[in-house]
Amino acid sequence: MTDDRRVLAVIAHPDDETKFSGTLALQARAGIEVTLAVALNGNLGGLMGAEPDVRARTRHQEMQQACDILGVKLEWLGYGDDDFMARCYDDYNAVEMDFRNLFRRVDPHLLIVLPPYDYHHHHNKVSELALNASINASNANIKSEYPASSMIPWTLYCQPQVGRAFAPSIYVDITSTYDVKIEALKAHKSQHQYIKDHHRTDIWTHIEATARYYGAACGVTYAEPFALCERYNRPAPIQELARFFPA
Repeated sequence: MTDDRRVLAVIAHPDDETKFSGTLALQARAGIEVTLAVALNGNLGGLMGAEPDVRARTRHQEMQQACDILGVKLEWLGYGDDDFMARCYDDYNAVEMDFRNLFRRVDPHLLIVLPPYDYHHHHNKVSELALNASINASNANIKSEYPASSMIPWTLYCQPQVGRAFAPSIYVDITSTYDVKIEALKAHKSQHQYIKDHHRTDIWTHIEATARYYGAACGVTYAEPFALCERYNRPAPIQELARFFPA
């Protein structure tokens, strides 16, 4: 592996990165090349009464602003909330090819995805696609407009939504980037009231409580947890993994 460390995080919706955005900011601050790929355009979330295309444009702008705050690159795949699952069922191979091309463009050494047992079916399908595509992206026998990626990336699961069992393998101290995490969350303005009304959740209390909970588990103020993906070729040797989590 070369020393030009590249991280790719793949999420379903704009704002899903909030689960581990402190870590992304920490990695970017250390000079690691970090790309955040968002599969869906959020055209059904927030902004009640707005047309789907208006919601999608708004969510895209908010996501770009959050990425600018975090210091990471944005890859916007643009699938609609309203037709993503149908497209997966109608032509899974075409959707997976889009994901393979994402991996070929970025060629990551480390992949971060949601665990494939989260509360939302979009989260689970995007995780499945990312894991499958990241294997096949490095297969030169599968042709596309991009050359094959150089490796199957090491893979970590971020935490699922609260309520699902999760056993962390590592904790990342995000105390120094917690304020950046909050500023990035503020960029998702269309979601704040929507989450409070729709999910009955105070997002600010939720984020702080979760970060403090995992911080207490490892003796720091704020932390974000990750679990090793234990599929073949996915767990990284500790010497390699440590390079992506600088002090």
